[in-house]
Amino acid sequence: MKFPKHSFYFAIGFSVALLLGGCSTTDDKGAGKTNAGMFGSPDNADDESLALMQAMQKAMMQKKNAAADADDPEVRALLEDIEKLRTEKAKIDAKLAISDAELEKELLPKKLETMRLTALRATRSAEFEATLASIAQERAGLERRLALATAQSNARLREKQLKASELEIEKREMKVAIDELGERYSTPAAIADKKRELSTVAVSAQPKYLKEPLVAGTLYISDRRIDLNGAITPESASEVVRQINFFNNKSTEFPIFLVITNSPGGSVSAGYQIQKAMQSSSAPVYVVVKGMAASMAAVIATTAERSYCFANTMILHHQISRGISNANLTILRETVGVSEKWYKIFATPVAKKMGISLKEFTAQMYEHNSEGDWSECGTEAQKLKWIDYVVDRVEETSVVALAPVAEVKKPAEKTDVTTGTRYVDLPPLANPMDCWWIYDKRGYYRAQ
Repeated sequence: MKFPKHSFYFAIGFSVALLLGGCSTTDDKGAGKTNAGMFGSPDNADDESLALMQAMQKAMMQKKNAAADADDPEVRALLEDIEKLRTEKAKIDAKLAISDAELEKELLPKKLETMRLTALRATRSAEFEATLASIAQERAGLERRLALATAQSNARLREKQLKASELEIEKREMKVAIDELGERYSTPAAIADKKRELSTVAVSAQPKYLKEPLVAGTLYISDRRIDLNGAITPESASEVVRQINFFNNKSTEFPIFLVITNSPGGSVSAGYQIQKAMQSSSAPVYVVVKGMAASMAAVIATTAERSYCFANTMILHHQISRGISNANLTILRETVGVSEKWYKIFATPVAKKMGISLKEFTAQMYEHNSEGDWSECGTEAQKLKWIDYVVDRVEETSVVALAPVAEVKKPAEKTDVTTGTRYVDLPPLANPMDCWWIYDKRGYYRAQ
């Protein structure tokens, strides 16, 4: 490229003037000095100042060259082409930018979907890991339970094997016993006796054990029953107490039944022993009166924890009566005092249950009967609180065999040679403070 001569000379002149104009400066001390650093003197020039000066000179030269080239038609054409290229490039860059933006816009949903899938994958992965951990924990628990169940099963198996061994031994022993019985009952007479014995047994019957024995008007009595009939004597009381203790020691869950068919009363001391045995029993003792309960027997029924009877059962209460012959006044007084003590001991709880005083109870005896023998049927006795429940039926579920049972020895019946009447001598009372509390209008029972 060629430059005009005047431009070249102008540039040289401008450069020389610039250099000459900047060669000398005046410092702060007023001394004129030549600034050799303008030309890069190695003695006083600073490297940074030199570099700056050179950059300025280069810029000035480029400016001069551009100004010179602007006058050249070729240069101007070239510059126009360059400008066109720059404009075209700007358009292309703009189109590319728009294309990139559109592409970015198109790719944005895919990027968002990719991000969502990545997050979902991370969540699923975490859930899967948690599930695996839970399964591993559950598996460990199942293995522990399986091991425990296996150990328990093995223990039960060993227990059953031991039981089977015991049953096998028992089976052999029973076989030996059966063989012995077969030899014993091989005779016709023995076989006949066995048949008679089996005919007295109700094979299909079973006693009913109920905590609440009264069901829909029917009283169910189990084999936990004790009979109390006739006069209450020390011997019969001893047997009743013994059976109460036996059933109580056998089980305290179900009630014991004291069944009175007919009893006129008896010894107050014997009745007191029965009463205390009933109160001391852990199992409840219920009294059932079927026919009649008088005097001491009536006191036992009324003061029981629970008592039952039929609608037409007879209950009789009266004062203690005691016949004494050939006794002086002192003995009579002592006897009356003892009788009054016994009467207070037994009659006071009866009056209290009725809701009246002992004095009122005694007065009502004579209001209802001139001789003081106050008797009522079951329905009225329940109203007076002598009896707790009136039942329609009594089912004796304990009668499953007719085998003979031990009976309490009863006094022998005798005949009065003078009157021809039958009577029974009551046994002598061993307790000197004891007395008979018995209802006997016919004089059937005679004290010795």
